Amino acid sequence: MTQVQPTQKVYGAWQQIPVTPSRQMTVDAQQMAAHWRRCSLSSDFWAQYMSLFIPTRVTEEYLGRGEVEQVLAYLLNELFENCAKFSNGSHQLVRYVAWSQDDSMLFQVTNHILPEGQAPFAKLIDEMLNNDPHELYFQRLEENVELDLDGSGLGYLTLIKDFGVQFSFRFRPQENGSTAVDVQAKVSLQQE
Repeated sequence: MTQVQPTQKVYGAWQQIPVTPSRQMTVDAQQMAAHWRRCSLSSDFWAQYMSLFIPTRVTEEYLGRGEVEQVLAYLLNELFENCAKFSNGSHQLVRYVAWSQDDSMLFQVTNHILPEGQAPFAKLIDEMLNNDPHELYFQRLEENVELDLDGSGLGYLTLIKDFGVQFSFRFRPQENGSTAVDVQAKVSLQQE
């Protein structure tokens, strides 16, 4: 009897990008967790590198190079730290991919979790994508203080409410017993 593999589950406006990414990197999640500074070093490097795609002079309707670098450093640090904290199972590689587009940049990180970790994360994602980010942020902030929660989504919510980052998530069951989690983050280069 052939076993049917569960299908992938997508949250948000997932983008299929057919072109080759601008840049990519693969790192070991355990190494990132053991040497925490690697998260910020990697995020700072990629933020600085990707911001070089921004011209030194832009019109008022676009973010300047320095502003883009700040947003990207925060975003990428959040993504890398989450991969370092929440990767588990037999597959420990984290893949980072980035695309530079005319009016936006798209980032995708992939890590692996145990299948039982999908439901709680999917619940958090669903709440985050389907509620007012400002209200949910303050609700989560209060819950964190009262309950000392880990994995509350505050980083994602901050990026959504303060920087307009658009997130999409995809869960892909793997044959090795893990679930690949792809997180896409789209950063608009235009002023809001």
